[in-house]
Amino acid sequence: MQLRIEGKNAAMMMELLKNWQLTDGNGIENDSLSMTLFSENVDGIPAKGEKYQVYIGNTYRDEFQISKRSISLRPSEVRLVLCVAPFNILDTTGYRERKSSSWPNASINQIVSDCVTPHGFAVFVHPELQKIQIESMHRTEESTSAFIYRLAKQYDAVAKIVDGTYVIAPKGKAKSATGKKIETITLSLNGNQASDLTNIEIDLDGRDDFLGVKGYYLSTDSGERVAVVVGSTPCKVIRNEFSTQPETEQACSTELRRIQREGQRVTISALPNEKAFAEGLVVIDNTFPSAFRGTSSIDSVCFSGRGRQVSTMTIQATLTGE
Repeated sequence: MQLRIEGKNAAMMMELLKNWQLTDGNGIENDSLSMTLFSENVDGIPAKGEKYQVYIGNTYRDEFQISKRSISLRPSEVRLVLCVAPFNILDTTGYRERKSSSWPNASINQIVSDCVTPHGFAVFVHPELQKIQIESMHRTEESTSAFIYRLAKQYDAVAKIVDGTYVIAPKGKAKSATGKKIETITLSLNGNQASDLTNIEIDLDGRDDFLGVKGYYLSTDSGERVAVVVGSTPCKVIRNEFSTQPETEQACSTELRRIQREGQRVTISALPNEKAFAEGLVVIDNTFPSAFRGTSSIDSVCFSGRGRQVSTMTIQATLTGE
């Protein structure tokens, strides 16, 4: 399995490739590709902002742009960092500008669309989030990416740019930007995959020991603090006070989902699988000892290699409880 890029200087870059690392994440730290190129007796450096289509094996990862360049004399190297996040030297649409806006009684889809469509993005909001109506939302001197990330985090969701689409989806949902299901990876200790696994490490005490969440809002009728409980005791208490009962119920439901989703944290080292994506699922099957079994939501995948060859893959994930 090899790394492959397509673009203006792709052939030259592949010939000079020394080592590289591709990270596929699911948050504000967007996907990135770092490349080190031999530069001895080579004249010219790829321009900042050049775009490349990136593949692992036969699987398309996304379109990346050169965002950072550096050179060294000894050893004679060019180092490039390519990012999926929009990069424009002039930033003509103002994507990185800090702005302020307010939305009364708006959906997540409307808020995200208002923020990102002026910058040329399509929007995909997971159906589970489309029904949420936010009574009041404020953007205060924030860049587009920082605000969207904060909005997504409020609902335990992923905010990610994938192939020109801003994706907002609940964490742990195996959906891509188009809404198509991402292939689930299964690890086994026997059969053909026995040699694929290097190691699995699990943090056994990562989950909060709560079965419910309690929040409060101030009643406009009585002026008293009213408690809302989602789930059962023992409860985690949200310190922030909310304005309405629906807002409090939504916040409690989101926090309970986060607690249930974020089980033990899992680190997997294995031979590369080109179908591994953040947002997807990895199943540790029944051939493993019981303490290791379960389905995990992939938080990030890191591929690395020397030359074109993909040599390692590391997955960071959290058990979903399934």
